[in-house]
Amino acid sequence: MFAVSRTDLLASPPGTATAVPEDVHCAEPKAREFENHSVPRGETLFRAGETRTHVYQVVRGALCHYMHWDDGRHEIIEFAFPGDIIGFGHLEKYVSTAQAMVDTDLREVSEHELEQACDVDAALAARVSAATDREFDVLRERTVGARTRSQSDKTASLLVALSHINSVEGRDPTLIGDELTSGTVADQLDTTIDGLVRALRDLEQRGLVRATDEGLRITDLDGLEAVVRAA
Repeated sequence: MFAVSRTDLLASPPGTATAVPEDVHCAEPKAREFENHSVPRGETLFRAGETRTHVYQVVRGALCHYMHWDDGRHEIIEFAFPGDIIGFGHLEKYVSTAQAMVDTDLREVSEHELEQACDVDAALAARVSAATDREFDVLRERTVGARTRSQSDKTASLLVALSHINSVEGRDPTLIGDELTSGTVADQLDTTIDGLVRALRDLEQRGLVRATDEGLRITDLDGLEAVVRAA
């Protein structure tokens, strides 16, 4: 992956996006003490098709959790931040992929702990239920009732997530700096650089972002969040 200036992105499209990192094979589960895990930026915690090993809670950092459907659609499910639990499901293999947006630390969560958390956290219980629904859709060949999101909507969702990370880590939430690298964005949004440029130009024409020498400036964060909510 290589860094690209936001001014260059909006002015003159480079080449094609780099590929998603090669499969990362998870070890088979073993009877042992639960461990902490560190996932470098751009690497996957788990990938669709790998044997499900653990449920995790984010301690530091952030993950982009997404689906790549059989018909070619690329759907961002959610962004997992510190405190969020991820990786649950009922099938033997994961049906989705979780990729680190920044260097991320996680800890393993037991099945009992997950059940207890669901009892007191309605939002988590709803996410667990939604995961079951996704698995059911996978078993039905994942093509019925699909809703396609536009590239601008997906790009807006990612920018809002990066803004949130900046805020949590004490940086300017309206300035997207080194996080916006062509490879990472293209991998997470399943697009080419040309597609990313068109999406950024669309958001710029709508007065939501602006290219500066410092990076990509979010000029209307509320408007960007409204795009995400309406998608």
